[in-house]
Amino acid sequence: MKMVSKTDMRTHSLLAVGMIGLFLFTSLKLSKTAAVTVAPTPEGMVLVPAGPFLMGHDADEGLVSKGDATPSHQVTLAAFYIDKTEVTNEAYKQYCDATGYPVPPYWQGGTYPAGEAKFPVRFVNWWEAQAYAQWQGKRLPTEAEWEKAARGTDGRTYPWGNEWNSNLLVWGVPGPAEVGSHPDGASPYGVLDMAGNVWEWTSSWYQAYPGTSSTQTEFGTLYKVVRGGSFGGWPDREFDCATYHRTITRPQSRSEWVGFRCAKSVDTK
Repeated sequence: MKMVSKTDMRTHSLLAVGMIGLFLFTSLKLSKTAAVTVAPTPEGMVLVPAGPFLMGHDADEGLVSKGDATPSHQVTLAAFYIDKTEVTNEAYKQYCDATGYPVPPYWQGGTYPAGEAKFPVRFVNWWEAQAYAQWQGKRLPTEAEWEKAARGTDGRTYPWGNEWNSNLLVWGVPGPAEVGSHPDGASPYGVLDMAGNVWEWTSSWYQAYPGTSSTQTEFGTLYKVVRGGSFGGWPDREFDCATYHRTITRPQSRSEWVGFRCAKSVDTK
């Protein structure tokens, strides 16, 4: 019989303790990793990951604007979801039917025009858009969230890149089109119609950017920011559809040019 020395016993004991420690460390690390989980992306939405991006643009770059989108500045956002498309007439009618809320004023007989089920809903003011979002368990995106979803982290001018291409959006035409009709114009995250079709409400008041020299008289809490440009673009106003371009309207306003999409915060467990 082979005798086991005290040295061997100490070696085996140390190995056993080391293995137990490694097991406990690995288990603890896995448990911490497992503790932070993200629910599946809601249907019809896109995940925009957490992190920084450059918002706005500098006066010596990009397209001409009135200066309210300057200067460029870094903004860090938590992860969020955003609707892949604008809210449609069909979806808004479901809300009106379920809640008894009045339909938009341009609808006839309690419903949207024939053939426009998948068109973006319009003539909805900010309060109505927010109410719809809450009914869906969502909210309106902030201005910063909207811009990040449209341009990603590389500072691009348009959702698809830096060069203007009128074939990639609904623009310069008499009216809107079905949502998602220009998939090649998607943003880096796959969000559709972030340029053209209809302007989109954000939750944000029209405020000056940090470090700006702009002195717009409208800054304050009278106007909400709308983003993205619309179908009725003018030939010399491509900057309306730039990812950083800002336009404003009063929250009580209803317009044929304005629709919306929803956002949702990411719940982690």
